[in-house]
Amino acid sequence: MKFSKELGQIFLRDKRYVRKIISSMNIEGKEVLEVGGCRGELTQYLLKKVKKLWCVELDSRLVEILSKRFSSFSNLEVINDDILKIDLSSFKRELVVFGNISYHISNKFIRYIITQRKWIKEVYASFQKEFAKKLTAHPGEKAYSFLTCYIQYFAIPKILFDIPKQAYWPQPRVDSSFVKIKFLSASLYPVEDEEKLFRVIKVAFRARRKKIINSLTSLYCKDRIKEVLEALGINEGERPDYLSLEDYCKIVNYLG
Repeated sequence: MKFSKELGQIFLRDKRYVRKIISSMNIEGKEVLEVGGCRGELTQYLLKKVKKLWCVELDSRLVEILSKRFSSFSNLEVINDDILKIDLSSFKRELVVFGNISYHISNKFIRYIITQRKWIKEVYASFQKEFAKKLTAHPGEKAYSFLTCYIQYFAIPKILFDIPKQAYWPQPRVDSSFVKIKFLSASLYPVEDEEKLFRVIKVAFRARRKKIINSLTSLYCKDRIKEVLEALGINEGERPDYLSLEDYCKIVNYLG
């Protein structure tokens, strides 16, 4: 069959990394939702370990392949749908989410799992390596961004290992990383107004080369920002990408 460029289809063909992925996940006897089953390269191993597997595949051609190939497995349900449109509350249970996430939906996928986190135990997923770095970055690093703060407010992401581009077919242009995302029961730095927090961080990173006191002037007057930074002991000349998530949470809580 022809691969769909529109869907960003690539298949993991290197068995070493298939085995490494399967062995790295804590899924024994659990209920798992697989995002994009493709031709079943990993599905075949998941089925032998999990209690129940829901495989969500958008490509109807692959749905047919998966349904026929694994027709003898009673613990599999193949769903022909877009993962981003599925409400996980309909499953009425907590799931482990696993998948090889297409590069072009990575941002949307992160937003999706955050909104659906009540129904997710943890996530195991492969992303483009540079994208994975954004999830796990620290202040001052090039990859540190709004996305970093956004995911780390709700979860602890960790890169388990890298996957070279040669492991896939068709071969992509970049390497991937396999990531574990464990959601927190409560944020390490809770704020009363989360919408305000993310608005402040987003505005700050739009002007990441400016001083923090100048990057937030579109939201607050400079004197107010100066007052808050001084009260919190944050250097007003610091750049937005050198402030930690905790710093931003303190700023928003102080602003009230």
